[in-house]
Order: sequence, then structure tokens, then C-alpha cells
Amino acid sequence: MSDRLDVAFVPAECPGSDGTGATHSSTIYIERLSHHHDLTVYVSTQMDAAEATLPAQDRVEYVLHDRLPKLPHPIFTKMDALREESAALEGHDLVHSYSSAFIPVLADLDVPTLLTLNSYLPVCPKADMMYHGERKCSGPGRLKCATCVPATAMKRRQGLEAELRQGYVSMGQIPFVRSSMAHADEITAYHALSPHLKEDYADLGFPAEATTVVPHFYDEEFHRPREGPADLTEPITALYVGALQDIKGIDTLVRALALLRRDGHEVELQIAGRGPLEGTLRELAADLGVDEAITWLGYVDHGELPDLYRSSDLFVYPGVIDEPFGRVMLEALATHTPIVSADVGSMDYIVGPAGTLFEPGDPESLADAFDALCREYADHREAIPHQLERFAPETVIESLGSLYEDVAATDVASTR
Repeated sequence: MSDRLDVAFVPAECPGSDGTGATHSSTIYIERLSHHHDLTVYVSTQMDAAEATLPAQDRVEYVLHDRLPKLPHPIFTKMDALREESAALEGHDLVHSYSSAFIPVLADLDVPTLLTLNSYLPVCPKADMMYHGERKCSGPGRLKCATCVPATAMKRRQGLEAELRQGYVSMGQIPFVRSSMAHADEITAYHALSPHLKEDYADLGFPAEATTVVPHFYDEEFHRPREGPADLTEPITALYVGALQDIKGIDTLVRALALLRRDGHEVELQIAGRGPLEGTLRELAADLGVDEAITWLGYVDHGELPDLYRSSDLFVYPGVIDEPFGRVMLEALATHTPIVSADVGSMDYIVGPAGTLFEPGDPESLADAFDALCREYADHREAIPHQLERFAPETVIESLGSLYEDVAATDVASTR
């Protein structure tokens, strides 16, 4: 293990709170890293930190800027709060921002800096890299983004209030994207979660030579390997976990379910999650005659998810955009649940021989991949332990510790 360093850690959101995958990942990073380094965690959030269970409080110092105003714009109020701590940040061996929203702040610091690339926010105001919600974007531009944001918001079918709110936030992030890209070369080093993410950022002008790939590690709460033979018998239980949004492609999954059942496969689908498209998806399932084959679980508490994965034969991810990583994939692998995934973003890197891939948005391709996995189910199950080693907590933390040492030893003046 690397030498113990004095690290300023900037999480994606308030750690220990309910939130996105990045929020949960920040929490478990703090819990793990604080065993090996002296961590001071700088939190900038619109939340009330009193409502969160801050991790590792016995060994971590917290600097809290909470209940920040959302106006004039949430991302800029967060950056302003972190800037107030510039002098304190420069007193550490290095500053690691697990949030990709702070490039302009870190660029001004006279201390080695490391920024985790775990979203597309620095290069896309909508953070999805999809032009008009239809195809992968080649890169941002002021006018290009200004037309794409409202067009995409209307296509998302989340309701007028949500569309207006998301449109306002995304439009306000256009100058943030311009600033982030202008200062990209002033960050000491980048931590990318996958080779795919590193390549995407390099294509947009971020320094590939300063970017190191270290993946997420799986949450040990989910590491509950199955025992016994890897037999697959019908009815086959498939699981989806995630938001019910258009970018998640659940309509493709419902259509594929209809194809599989039409061909005589006894397949049952469990959908865990909520979102604006639930009503539309229920109508689609009824129209296709598969409504009785779907169990709508709604929101499932995080602590109940491991058993839900273990009770399912396989996990399906039908998303249509390039996800920066895919935490649900690690949850499935940790419970030794084989995966059928859309071939987007980093999914091939995560899934490997532990599952099969299909063309995003194509129900027939999904059904074929589902069928292929079922035919070789035992082989895919047996491949999971080896594939999972890449994402073992001790392996990832050791790699990140080596990266910390390299970054902390950097002469900041030589990189600017």
C-alpha cells in the first residue's frame, strides 16, 4: 500500500445521503480511502447535511457548505463555496475531486490536483453526450448546445415542470462546459473509470497522457456469491434496476420480453425503479400482452437490492446512451448474476465474459442476446469471479493509492 497522504476529497454530493450512483460511490470511497490516508472531505451541496449519515466520522474531518442556494445556478453556487476554501485546500498534499463539476476551481489551486471523470458534465451541459437525444455528440459548441438542450428536454417526456427545470439547469451549464474545457490542461491528473471514458475525453481535447484508468470497485454489501450449481430452468426471472426514463431504454426491454414469450420462453421481468415513463411503459406492456409477466416493484431500498439480484436469474441493462460507467453492473456481478446489456459506453469493459451484449434500442438484438446467455448460462456464471477481480475493493484502492503518490509528487508549476 502507498504512503499515507494528507488528502482533500471533494465528493459528488453530500456523502451518506440518498442520491445518484455518484453520491453512493463517494460514500464508499470515503469509507475505504480513510483507512489509508488522512482525509478532509469538502462538501458543497444544496442539501441539509444534517439529513445525511456522514461516513467514517471517527477518522474523517468534514468541511460543510450545505443548504446552498440553487439560484442563480446550483453548479456555480457549489463552485463559489469550494473557492472559499482555496487556502485550506492548498494546505493538503493533493486535492482529489470525485465530482467532475470543479475543474475551474481546481485549476486555480497551487497544489497537485486529481479529478475523477465519472460523468460527461465537463463536456456536455446535459451530461449525456447525446445530440438532440438521438445520436452521440461530437463535441460542444455554444449555439449547438443552446439548440440541443431544449430539443432534448421536450423529447424526454418527463412533464412540463421537469422539462423546464432540467432545461434551465442545462442551459446554465453551457458556460461551465466552456470554462471546464478551457482549463482542462491545468489539472495535474485525471482519473477515468474506464478506457472508453478516457478515449472519449481525449477525443475532446483532454490530456490522455495525464489520464489514468482505475475502475470503480464493487460495494461489499452486494458481495454475496451464489452457491450450488448454475442451472437455469424456466420460468426465467430477469431484473432491471434503475430510473424509468427514455435514456434507460426500458421500452426496448418490454418489447424484447414480448418477443421472447412469443417464441415460447417462459420469462418473467421484475422492474425496480420509478420515473416519468412508468405509465407509458405499463400501457406498452398491456398492448403487447406481457403486463402479467412484469412485476413493477417501484423504489427498492438500497439494503434490499442484494437479495433482489440474488433472487433473479439474470440482470438486463437496456440503456441507449453512453453511461460513464454503470454501477448496477457491479452490483449484479457482485451477486454473481449474469448480465444482458446494451453495447454502450463502458459496458463491454465491465461485463466481459460474464454476460452478452446487444445493439441498443433493438428488441430483436436484445432477445437474441438473452437467448444466447441462457444457452451458455453456466459458462457465464462461472466467468463472474475472475471478471469481478478487476473491481475488487483492495485492488482498486491500491491502484488509486499509487496514483495518489504520483500526483502528490508532481511539481505543479511544471504542469502549467
